[in-house]
Amino acid sequence: MDFKETYDKVKWIVWKCQKNYYVHLWEKSDWEQEGMLVLYELLQQEAGIEEDESKLYRYFKTKFRNHIHDIIRKQESQKRRLDRQPYEEVSDISHRLQSKELFLDELVAFREAIGHYKETLDAQGQENYQRLLGNERFKGRRAMLRDLEEHLQDFRNSTIL
Repeated sequence: MDFKETYDKVKWIVWKCQKNYYVHLWEKSDWEQEGMLVLYELLQQEAGIEEDESKLYRYFKTKFRNHIHDIIRKQESQKRRLDRQPYEEVSDISHRLQSKELFLDELVAFREAIGHYKETLDAQGQENYQRLLGNERFKGRRAMLRDLEEHLQDFRNSTIL
């Protein structure tokens, strides 16, 4: 069995690791090249492993993931921080970033809902609302929190509540 056929059997492991991990400035060809390198080293170390597919999959997956972990550790080390480029296009890696803030339209709607809630409060309620924002204790705090939660139920699944 030649190297190309053997690599075709395990390249899906490389693709899966590419989805799960982020290595700074690596492209698809870099992932493929590292996968081929790790496979070559594995074939040199374990003679005849290409005949036993289940053993090949297990060994390659373990060896390749450990290789990627080493690269990520090296990339994140304090000594290498200076080697890193200061800017990377966010649109290239945006699918790997998790958003923890509100979108602009959600933020506008949230501020409007808070404004409506504040309009319904009397003078004492306004004062208690300011105390609530300051995380102070006061009589009726729990009731105000329940009322505010009910008033903002549209935002229950967002990151702010």
